[in-house]
Amino acid sequence: MDRWDDLRHFLAVARRGTLTAAAEDLGLNASTLHRRLAALEEQVGAGLFEKGPRGYRLSAVGEALLPRAEEVEEAVFAAARTVVGHDEQVSGDVRVTLPVDFLTAVGPHLVAFRDRCTRVRPIVLADNALLDLGRGADIALRPTQRPPESVVGRRLVEIAWCRYAPSSSSGDGLPWLHYLGLGHVGPIAWRRKTFAGDEPLLLVEQVAAMHALLRMTPAQGLLPCFLGDPDPQLRRVGEPAEATTTLWLLIHADLRRAARVRALVDFLVPRVLADRALYEGESV
Repeated sequence: MDRWDDLRHFLAVARRGTLTAAAEDLGLNASTLHRRLAALEEQVGAGLFEKGPRGYRLSAVGEALLPRAEEVEEAVFAAARTVVGHDEQVSGDVRVTLPVDFLTAVGPHLVAFRDRCTRVRPIVLADNALLDLGRGADIALRPTQRPPESVVGRRLVEIAWCRYAPSSSSGDGLPWLHYLGLGHVGPIAWRRKTFAGDEPLLLVEQVAAMHALLRMTPAQGLLPCFLGDPDPQLRRVGEPAEATTTLWLLIHADLRRAARVRALVDFLVPRVLADRALYEGESV
């Protein structure tokens, strides 16, 4: 086990539980990851996982290896941060566009990056529109099913949605707050189909506005779980929506090797992936 990639593949499967999901995170196909995992187990001389009906579970050897692999991962990230912090050429502003409702989840990571890499300053462009990458923005974080072909995309996490109501309410039976438009968003389309006959109390244009109104209105409405679950003023109503959205990190192809952009991407991606349970509605 003499390569960081070996441990990176092991960690991805351990965290995701299936080859398909882990391969997506790594940018590989599942068969390639399976071969590399088998080669690692042959090198170790023991099975690292037990295959079951619900996916891959760590074996006793895998459980013992996990904390050591995580230590190596942090050492690799620390080394990268040290290089970034001392490289005089890694400097300047990086314009990051993301929807307003993602600021509570992503904002702390941007602040932490600035603390670690003082020569690179993120400029936050909180907007729901996809700005012109390369002109208006350097990096975009966007929930989308089909990123533009002109950009380099990294699929990060699935975003679960659920019905929410004020925590002081009973939840079910309350009037609805509906979204104005946004019918192309999978969970919103699911809600319209599943609860087609409900007359809305109000129509709301943006997710951030829906979040604010649900905290003060005896009503129910649909929110991403990363907003609703951590909010003590809200409670879930029923099960999550059957549809999800996907969070992508997008970079203009001409900027993907720019040192200042690469520094922020390399810092941000593992931290968003570490928040997977929050985004996928599994933190409660």
